[in-house]
Amino acid sequence: MIGLMKLLPAAIRQALRRARTRYAGLRRSRAEVLRGFERLYDTPDPWKMASEKEQFRFARTNEILARELIGPAGQVDTLLEIGCGEGHQSEYLSKLCRHLTGLDIIASAIERARVRVAGVDWVLGNLEDQPWVPGRKFDIVTACEVLYAFADIPKTLQLMSQLGTACLVTYFAGAAHAVEGPLRAISLEGRESFVFEDVTWTAVWWRSKSGGRDV
Repeated sequence: MIGLMKLLPAAIRQALRRARTRYAGLRRSRAEVLRGFERLYDTPDPWKMASEKEQFRFARTNEILARELIGPAGQVDTLLEIGCGEGHQSEYLSKLCRHLTGLDIIASAIERARVRVAGVDWVLGNLEDQPWVPGRKFDIVTACEVLYAFADIPKTLQLMSQLGTACLVTYFAGAAHAVEGPLRAISLEGRESFVFEDVTWTAVWWRSKSGGRDV
């Protein structure tokens, strides 16, 4: 299989690596997931976040957050972005809060994010390993297009609910099989789908209960 990969054009090899790594958490160890993502980030913007499609997704996600979880105030105080990558979506999310924390496991992605967006608390590492888990509370916690990189999606959703007064997850239609089962354990407040050309995403959101422990 490795020999066949070498025969493919570079663009196709990169696309296959993205597809394989996107669902890495569902079947690989933490170390294997890390190595897969590190290889992808050898090339800047491996997920094509600068594309019109992804920029549309960021804008629509901001619209949903502003309408459903923020309201007339226009901003919240604190927002945690799980899986911030190189900070492409962080540019949008930073407009919705006074203090943004961006978390990712890839050092090179965090370094590019620092250059892209100033004034953000960039954190390198796994969510469950942070010293402020589960005690620290954010106004909003987001996990956009990243849940399927986690080996234990129910645990990740639980941590989100413990950390956030409100939470939002987005995923594309091809990932529904991976995330919708675990999401059934949560009392969702809302769900909305949006489309760009041939791609459909779903956003779901909820507010935490009993100190954030509703899952």
